[in-house]
Amino acid sequence: MKKNVLISLIFLLSAFIGYIFLFAESSGFKKLSAAEAYDRIIKGRDYAIGQAVKAGDYRCCIDPPCTMCYMEANKWNYFKAGTCACDDFAARGEETCPQCQRGAAKLHNEDNISCDVNAASSSCASSAVKSGESID
Repeated sequence: MKKNVLISLIFLLSAFIGYIFLFAESSGFKKLSAAEAYDRIIKGRDYAIGQAVKAGDYRCCIDPPCTMCYMEANKWNYFKAGTCACDDFAARGEETCPQCQRGAAKLHNEDNISCDVNAASSSCASSAVKSGESID
Protein backbone atom coordinates (compact mmCIF):
# COMPACT_ATOMS: atom_id res chain seq x y z
CA MET A 1 0.00 0.00 0.00
CA LYS A 2 2.79 2.45 0.91
CA LYS A 3 4.53 1.63 -2.37
CA ASN A 4 1.41 2.58 -4.40
CA VAL A 5 0.99 5.85 -2.50
CA LEU A 6 4.68 6.70 -3.00
CA ILE A 7 4.48 5.97 -6.73
CA SER A 8 1.31 8.08 -7.02
CA LEU A 9 2.94 10.99 -5.18
CA ILE A 10 6.03 10.83 -7.39
CA PHE A 11 3.84 10.78 -10.49
CA LEU A 12 1.75 13.76 -9.30
CA LEU A 13 4.85 15.72 -8.32
CA SER A 14 6.45 15.03 -11.72
CA ALA A 15 3.27 16.09 -13.52
CA PHE A 16 3.09 19.30 -11.46
CA ILE A 17 6.74 20.19 -12.16
CA GLY A 18 6.23 19.49 -15.87
CA TYR A 19 3.18 21.77 -15.93
CA ILE A 20 5.11 24.56 -14.22
CA PHE A 21 7.92 24.37 -16.81
CA LEU A 22 5.44 24.25 -19.69
CA PHE A 23 3.51 27.24 -18.35
CA ALA A 24 6.69 29.22 -17.67
CA GLU A 25 7.95 28.62 -21.23
CA SER A 26 4.72 29.69 -22.94
CA SER A 27 4.21 32.76 -20.76
CA GLY A 28 7.83 33.85 -21.35
CA PHE A 29 7.04 34.59 -24.98
CA LYS A 30 4.26 36.95 -23.94
CA LYS A 31 6.73 39.03 -21.96
CA LEU A 32 8.97 39.72 -24.98
CA SER A 33 9.01 43.00 -26.85
CA ALA A 34 7.94 42.94 -30.49
CA ALA A 35 11.59 42.95 -31.63
CA GLU A 36 12.53 40.16 -29.22
CA ALA A 37 9.54 38.07 -30.31
CA TYR A 38 10.50 38.60 -33.96
CA ASP A 39 14.08 37.48 -33.27
CA ARG A 40 12.88 34.35 -31.46
CA ILE A 41 10.49 33.48 -34.30
CA ILE A 42 13.19 33.92 -36.94
CA LYS A 43 15.69 31.83 -34.96
CA GLY A 44 13.03 29.14 -34.47
CA ARG A 45 12.15 29.16 -38.16
CA ASP A 46 15.80 28.90 -39.19
CA TYR A 47 16.37 26.06 -36.74
CA ALA A 48 13.30 24.22 -38.06
CA ILE A 49 14.49 24.65 -41.67
CA GLY A 50 17.85 23.19 -40.64
CA GLN A 51 16.08 20.19 -39.11
CA ALA A 52 13.99 19.74 -42.28
CA VAL A 53 17.17 19.88 -44.39
CA LYS A 54 18.79 17.19 -42.22
CA ALA A 55 15.66 15.03 -42.55
CA GLY A 56 15.77 15.39 -46.34
CA ASP A 57 12.44 17.23 -46.50
CA TYR A 58 13.93 20.59 -47.49
CA ARG A 59 15.79 20.40 -50.79
CA CYS A 60 16.36 24.02 -51.60
CA CYS A 61 18.47 25.10 -54.56
CA ILE A 62 20.19 28.01 -52.77
CA ASP A 63 22.27 28.36 -49.64
CA PRO A 64 21.17 29.55 -47.17
CA PRO A 65 17.84 27.92 -47.98
CA CYS A 66 14.80 29.98 -48.85
CA THR A 67 12.19 30.59 -46.16
CA MET A 68 9.19 31.03 -48.44
CA CYS A 69 8.64 27.31 -48.92
CA TYR A 70 8.86 26.68 -45.18
CA MET A 71 6.30 29.29 -44.27
CA GLU A 72 3.54 28.50 -46.76
CA ALA A 73 2.22 25.75 -48.96
CA ASN A 74 2.91 26.48 -52.63
CA LYS A 75 3.63 24.71 -55.88
CA TRP A 76 7.39 24.63 -55.14
CA ASN A 77 6.86 22.41 -52.10
CA TYR A 78 4.03 20.45 -53.68
CA PHE A 79 1.60 22.31 -51.41
CA LYS A 80 3.12 21.02 -48.17
CA ALA A 81 4.40 23.86 -45.96
CA GLY A 82 7.60 23.10 -44.08
CA THR A 83 9.17 21.37 -47.07
CA CYS A 84 11.00 22.59 -50.17
CA ALA A 85 11.45 20.93 -53.55
CA CYS A 86 12.93 23.84 -55.50
CA ASP A 87 15.87 21.64 -56.50
CA ASP A 88 13.40 19.37 -58.34
CA PHE A 89 12.12 22.35 -60.31
CA ALA A 90 15.64 23.64 -61.02
CA ALA A 91 16.78 20.19 -62.17
CA ARG A 92 13.87 20.06 -64.63
CA GLY A 93 14.70 23.56 -65.88
CA GLU A 94 11.48 24.97 -64.44
CA GLU A 95 11.04 28.14 -62.41
CA THR A 96 11.91 27.91 -58.72
CA CYS A 97 10.22 29.96 -55.99
CA PRO A 98 10.77 33.74 -56.21
CA GLN A 99 13.13 33.73 -53.24
CA CYS A 100 15.27 31.02 -54.86
CA GLN A 101 15.24 32.89 -58.15
CA ARG A 102 16.74 35.96 -56.45
CA GLY A 103 19.33 33.81 -54.67
CA ALA A 104 20.13 31.73 -57.75
CA ALA A 105 21.11 34.86 -59.66
CA LYS A 106 24.21 34.91 -57.44
CA LEU A 107 25.08 31.34 -58.48
CA HIS A 108 25.62 32.07 -62.17
CA ASN A 109 28.71 33.26 -63.95
CA GLU A 110 28.88 35.97 -66.60
CA ASP A 111 27.78 33.45 -69.29
CA ASN A 112 24.66 32.64 -67.21
CA ILE A 113 25.92 29.11 -66.52
CA SER A 114 24.61 27.67 -63.29
CA CYS A 115 27.49 26.89 -60.96
CA ASP A 116 25.82 24.47 -58.59
CA VAL A 117 22.13 23.58 -58.55
CA ASN A 118 22.38 22.44 -54.94
CA ALA A 119 24.28 25.56 -53.90
CA ALA A 120 27.20 23.62 -52.47
CA SER A 121 29.36 26.47 -53.70
CA SER A 122 28.33 30.07 -53.76
CA SER A 123 30.44 31.18 -56.68
CA CYS A 124 31.69 30.15 -60.09
CA ALA A 125 35.34 30.29 -59.09
CA SER A 126 35.97 26.65 -59.97
CA SER A 127 38.26 26.28 -62.98
CA ALA A 128 36.24 23.23 -64.07
CA VAL A 129 33.11 25.37 -64.31
CA LYS A 130 34.86 28.14 -66.22
CA SER A 131 36.41 25.74 -68.69
CA GLY A 132 33.17 23.82 -69.22
CA GLU A 133 34.56 20.57 -67.80
CA SER A 134 32.39 18.26 -65.75
CA ILE A 135 32.75 18.60 -61.98
CA ASP A 136 31.55 15.02 -61.35
